[in-house]
Amino acid sequence: MSTFTYGLLVILILTTATLAAHGWSFFDGLYLDDHLHRLRLADHHWSPAALLDAATIKPDEFIDSWWQEKPILWQYLRPFAILVAKTVYQLSGGSVKAWHAISIVLHLANAFMVHRLCLWTTRRRSWAVVGALLFIVYSHNVFAVAWLAAQNIVLQTFLTLAALLCYIKASGLDVYGKSRPEHPGRCLPTAHDRSPAPPPLHRRFLAATVILWCLGLLSRENAIVLPVFCVAFDLCFGGWGHVRARLPGYTAMALLGIAFLYGRMALYYHPMPDFYVRRLDGNPLEYGLWLLAKLLHFCTAAVWLSPMTIGPSGRYNPFTEVPGDCALMLAILGILGSGYYLACRRSRGWWIWPLWILLSLLPVVQVVATPYVGYMPSIGFAVGMILGPALQRETPSGRVRRWSKGVAIWFLIATTIYMPIYRPMWYSHLAAERSTIQYVLNDPPPKTATDLFFLNLPFTNIYAHLHLQHAWGMDGLHRGAAADYLGTVGPSFGPDLLDQGPSGPFQCHALTYCPDLLRMDRPCRLEQLDPHTFTLAIEQRAYFSGALGRFLIEGMTNHGRFQRGQTFKTDHFEVAIAQADEQGVWQLKFRFHQPLASDRFAFYLGTTECAAARVRFWGPGGPPPTAPLNVKVTSPADIEVAIPQIEAGQTQAADLVFAGLVSDNREIRTAARHAIATVVEPIARRQGCPVIVAPPDRFRAWWHENVNEETLLARTRDSEHFAALRWSRDRLFRIRQIASHIIRSDLYLTGPPFPGPR
Repeated sequence: MSTFTYGLLVILILTTATLAAHGWSFFDGLYLDDHLHRLRLADHHWSPAALLDAATIKPDEFIDSWWQEKPILWQYLRPFAILVAKTVYQLSGGSVKAWHAISIVLHLANAFMVHRLCLWTTRRRSWAVVGALLFIVYSHNVFAVAWLAAQNIVLQTFLTLAALLCYIKASGLDVYGKSRPEHPGRCLPTAHDRSPAPPPLHRRFLAATVILWCLGLLSRENAIVLPVFCVAFDLCFGGWGHVRARLPGYTAMALLGIAFLYGRMALYYHPMPDFYVRRLDGNPLEYGLWLLAKLLHFCTAAVWLSPMTIGPSGRYNPFTEVPGDCALMLAILGILGSGYYLACRRSRGWWIWPLWILLSLLPVVQVVATPYVGYMPSIGFAVGMILGPALQRETPSGRVRRWSKGVAIWFLIATTIYMPIYRPMWYSHLAAERSTIQYVLNDPPPKTATDLFFLNLPFTNIYAHLHLQHAWGMDGLHRGAAADYLGTVGPSFGPDLLDQGPSGPFQCHALTYCPDLLRMDRPCRLEQLDPHTFTLAIEQRAYFSGALGRFLIEGMTNHGRFQRGQTFKTDHFEVAIAQADEQGVWQLKFRFHQPLASDRFAFYLGTTECAAARVRFWGPGGPPPTAPLNVKVTSPADIEVAIPQIEAGQTQAADLVFAGLVSDNREIRTAARHAIATVVEPIARRQGCPVIVAPPDRFRAWWHENVNEETLLARTRDSEHFAALRWSRDRLFRIRQIASHIIRSDLYLTGPPFPGPR
């Protein structure tokens, strides 16, 4: 096959594979940090200071948390990544799809460079294509390519990889992995080897290397490891004489790297919140073991392709809390590492690719594990996976190497199979965020509202204020179609609902976050005590518990876990810790300065039934009186007629059901209990009813005090739409439940609950 034909075929294969694996993200819309970034991309500030500040995240500017005592800030040095995104965003007229296209194109460009690197290393066209395909479908890359906030790591990897290829050219290296003819059993030169005098550095390629590397550093800090790879390539493929000749170049790169680190850490750095970044907390041994376990988890997830999320590092000391998980990680790394070593040890440069994975992860080992961190290590995984089988004929072979071809093909097949698993996991995050927002749009606050209070808010909705501002056209940006910002996870609402909402500025308040990041999965009880006061209680799993509780307390407060009797004051209310223990907070009592029924307030409650149900409290006049139950039920047919009436918004129709519960006729009681279970109880759970299991008269009194026509109509409006969102959101949990039947391990987030704050 001619070089031209082969080139066209490679372009066709890799482009098709990239679009098949990641083209869907073109329609994914915005998620989490993207809402803030979009505001920064839309402004017309192009100064260096503006580009620097565009990557700074300060949550208390857009959502209020009553327990927050210290500011939390994410301050990143990524002006070039912002500049690229901002340029494309503004040239495209504010198109989110164009913004997504950057990530897809960069990922494809990275695939071409991985192919080039594999081709230089193995001189095997077919295996070079396999290596590029392994990179394209690498599981963790789903999140990096799809999430716009992670676009910086895709860009940084592109610049770092391009800089490395330029350096290989500049240094005049032949990176063919065949073992040296004079030393067929050795892949690394010794100090006594006599290598030809190295050629001088090619100035243009060297200049390109430095420029690309500097831009990579200004896109994401991980690019700092490039000089180590340059030295590794010089040593492995040039020899010690090559390394000595390049010392001036290494020195210059080292000085640049030190200058960057100084600017990053001394001039432009704010400590990230605790738990998000774990620091030495007084016990060096425990901290050191935690760092080791975290690195083990990162490396295991990088080569075993288990989820790179929290994992064993969500514990204080994984080696004592989940020793089985640590042993499993050591076994996985031991088996895969031994197999790789035996298959590739006679190939020149075999050790570079494990080093690539390790160094790509090392700069972020203190940071909470997130899937997109696996993007840069995927290059080391792809090249290392095809090294053994591609060079099987050129280097002395052993028994293990004979298996390497099957292993590489199996991983390609397995990662391809994982794509239909990892994409639904990603869509679960999108659907969780959008579900809350669309429930608010479904039952919007009054025009007079100035404050929106969220009870049991999924943490993925910390940008609810910016999200809602954009939905209601209050941020000055062009809204376009609803799908432009809500994405394509489930159908979107039309403009009639998007045009509702507050008429002026409003503030969002998180009164509680769900114990789970994505949804409220435990029963809760909301009870109004007087016109100013209500209590909120949770069952089975406490507030401020587990890994999320540690972040909310360690990252935002100056004290340990909450204690019963503590009180906190804000501008709008006082909150008391009514019930708490070592697991977390079980009950909270909120007393507002103004009546809960004020037209300035809107309350939304997250429950197992609804991500954000509008709660309407009674005012100073007290709850509406409950009329005597004076309806008669003569047959089960009366109950059947009442069900559609309730769903149509007729609250009084529920009296037929309550009357049926106390009927002397067994068939009527059975029909009434069925109606309670299928219609009345779901509505009650949606509103946090505290008396579902109480006698029917108390349940009926609560119903007439807290349920009205708007409550019922909001539940039935677009029910198919919300069912689709809920199904998409819960796919992650269904996948996790299936995995829990196979293995119970923190590697797959199927282990025991994470410990809460100390």
